[in-house]
Amino acid sequence: MKNSTRVRDIQNLPHFAAMRHRDYRFIWIANMFSGSAMWTFVVAASWLVLERSDSSGWVGIITFAGMIPFLLVSPIAGLLADRMDRRKLAIITFSSNAVITTVAAVLTIAGAIELWHLAILAFANGVFRATQEPAVQALIPNQVPREDLLNAITLNAATRHGARFFGLLVASPLLAVDFVGISGVLVLSSMFQFAGTFQMIKVRTASRGESAPEHGLARSIADGLVYIYTNKTIAIFILLVAFHCALVMSNDSILPVFSREDLGAVDGSILGYLVMAFGVGSLFATLAMAGVRNERRKGQMLIWTGIMSGVTPVLLAFSPTVAIAVVAMAAIGASQSVFMALTSTYIQTVVPDRIRGRISSLYILHAGGVMAFANLGYGFMADALSAPLILIVTGVMFVAVVLSMALGQADLRRVYRTGSVSLAQASAGA
Repeated sequence: MKNSTRVRDIQNLPHFAAMRHRDYRFIWIANMFSGSAMWTFVVAASWLVLERSDSSGWVGIITFAGMIPFLLVSPIAGLLADRMDRRKLAIITFSSNAVITTVAAVLTIAGAIELWHLAILAFANGVFRATQEPAVQALIPNQVPREDLLNAITLNAATRHGARFFGLLVASPLLAVDFVGISGVLVLSSMFQFAGTFQMIKVRTASRGESAPEHGLARSIADGLVYIYTNKTIAIFILLVAFHCALVMSNDSILPVFSREDLGAVDGSILGYLVMAFGVGSLFATLAMAGVRNERRKGQMLIWTGIMSGVTPVLLAFSPTVAIAVVAMAAIGASQSVFMALTSTYIQTVVPDRIRGRISSLYILHAGGVMAFANLGYGFMADALSAPLILIVTGVMFVAVVLSMALGQADLRRVYRTGSVSLAQASAGA
């Protein structure tokens, strides 16, 4: 009885308003398990590749393989999210990734894993994740009333990055245990993904958009692109996200070599702690943001987290110890996750449900596609230059982008000042 009372008390907090709704709770838990599976897989695979190849470039290749589907598959995935039952599509993608992580674990335990195996598995994982994201994002607005939508989107964003904390809280110490190591963490990843699939199956909400089959694939995708680029404010947000992902969110390929060369790591545990720290910062920052109801304050948070997204990688580059690097990574996670959550929230609130799947997928396309190529490039650059230098240069460049766009775009300044985006404002310039 006391436990149920505590749960109700938590749900009554403004930070967790969306948790009052049954199906949203299940999809939130499913996303958290699935995100934990992804990040434990990424860390284990990255360290395995660095050990096998002794090359940050190869880590970049594996990272690229996992992210390029967000560029190649997202438009089709968004169309599927508007034509199919979104719940069924999400279940298919969750269960498919459970199979993929299991295959990776089995091959590693058997000692048969090769770098090209990991590239193929990472690509397949990315394909299903790129399909899962727009389906889930388009399903959420059908699970909560409009007054709880902003909170629901923000809490969902917390799972995307906060899962790094929950997954790697367990996985990071295991990477330093000889008889567990990488293979054991891959087994853990598989277990997380199956747990997420089980939670997704419990969701009852059925939803689909309105994509006319007679228009065909190309026409339907084009409709989404036209909507984005003829709505000025949405186009500005998409451009800002693209710069953010290209310059300061694409450090996955250089973190392994940074942890080894600059922090003295001898196994994957320090890399795990860095990624976990990003998750801690992300989780607490997005939960704090979820309780913010003042629109003007959200606008102020958007510009300040944009600036801090560029400053914090510079702090990481100058970190002399693991402890300071962990703190810097937490700050990176806090600033970057809130920035991404706010941009996603602003876009979702003005997009009509009939094309929400396609717009969500195109948002992911710009973010994930840019990150794929940036990680590939930074991975090879780290072999020739140094990871700290890349962190410094890209961080400074993004601060310059944020400030220049704030000065040059009146619509963006209005969002920073008032914190609100109306459909009329988003359509201005169409």
